[in-house]
Amino acid sequence: MELSYWEARWNKDKTGFHMPGGYPGLKNHWHDLSLKPNPEVLVPLCGKTPDLVQLETYGASVTGVEISEKAARDFFKEQNRPYEMQSFGEFSIYRSGSIDLWQGDFFKFPVHRASPFDLIYDKAALVALPYDKRKSYVRKIIDLAGLDGSILLHHFIYPQEQMTGPPFSVTEDEIDDYFSASYCIKLLEKNRLPAAQFPPFQRRGLQSPLEERLLYITPAL
Repeated sequence: MELSYWEARWNKDKTGFHMPGGYPGLKNHWHDLSLKPNPEVLVPLCGKTPDLVQLETYGASVTGVEISEKAARDFFKEQNRPYEMQSFGEFSIYRSGSIDLWQGDFFKFPVHRASPFDLIYDKAALVALPYDKRKSYVRKIIDLAGLDGSILLHHFIYPQEQMTGPPFSVTEDEIDDYFSASYCIKLLEKNRLPAAQFPPFQRRGLQSPLEERLLYITPAL
């Protein structure tokens, strides 16, 4: 999807993908992750998710990246957090406590400006991208994770022919193609969600259940 698509969704408040209470899988499985104390965590395509605050409560230093200025400002307003602003290249950087939110194009996020991250937290970011952009996205997060960083990845599987994304279906085979050569992939959680739970998806053609999966992807020894 073009960046203008997501900016328009935010500007028109068409954000059914946003989870106001955060993603339960993060809370359920945080302590299953093998991370050092006070890890550096990157959240690509973060929107205004309260997961940024949840990660901060775990002692993480959090960097979110989001294209929408409205989403960035709404995050700090809804969380009642003051912030300072800086800029770097095409990015506006909002800073508050242990949270930095970079507003701009994730594909232009400067790898050299950050130490390798201990964890990339992908909350339905990969599934927001069409197939022709997913390989570039994966290469980017692998670069940002460095040699030792891990990835917590939330994705969906459903018959793609039934509904145009986003969210797109990303199959197990596709995940394996991206990561299995250099990473171990562990399934933390799998849920089968009936299509009736998502009326907007039904209106777009989804009839089959949607499989929701949370993966912990760690460097192979």
